[in-house]
Amino acid sequence: MIFIEKLDWDSQFFKLKIGRCTINQNDKYCLNQFRYISQEYDLVYIFSQLNNLDFKLMDKKVVYINEDISGFLSINKDANVNKIEYYQHNRKNYDDILDLTLQSGEYSRFNIDENFRNNEYSKLYKEWIDNSINKKLAQEIIVKYLDNKVVGFATLSKKDDQLADISLVAVDKNYRGKGIAKEIILNTIIEAKKRGFNKIQVVTQVDNLPANGLYLATGFKEKSLTNIYHHWNHDTI
Repeated sequence: MIFIEKLDWDSQFFKLKIGRCTINQNDKYCLNQFRYISQEYDLVYIFSQLNNLDFKLMDKKVVYINEDISGFLSINKDANVNKIEYYQHNRKNYDDILDLTLQSGEYSRFNIDENFRNNEYSKLYKEWIDNSINKKLAQEIIVKYLDNKVVGFATLSKKDDQLADISLVAVDKNYRGKGIAKEIILNTIIEAKKRGFNKIQVVTQVDNLPANGLYLATGFKEKSLTNIYHHWNHDTI
């Protein structure tokens, strides 16, 4: 049986009625039921392991995990990392970090879905970084400063007592290819260990090839792959 969960936060933020639904192998025979019950929504996010559903595929989400931070760091204790730098908020570097945040979402489904036409992506990611800076979403923001500016960062959050989460990662497009992203990720893993976490995870998109290569090179292994579809009940907002 198909069930759609109403997402209150998304609905309020986007000023739409938005729901979430999981469709698995046994559910694919109930798609007529889904289309019927989804009519009361403007938008439904569909999460599925199936890659051939007749909806608009917006994201192939990959979750990577490092399940042994201590073991990884003991093996890689000579990794090329510098002293950990933490984000200290001020007016100038806020502009830097906001610009980086918007760069980080190049592959975001909220960026590539053309039905979002009212700058929703930028508003969403600004909300995300603002709530990371004020510690509502993140415990810490690890940054890299060069040329008197923030050129890269990662946010470290808590999933549970054992598991940390790297939620946002970005390196300025003008500073890529210099090993900055790897340094930031390694420093974020070190920070997670300092805070008592045993495991750490990060999420990206299959199409983001540089990110996938980075995480595989820094001790992460693929945990899951999920297709995310968007089903709109009208063409545009």
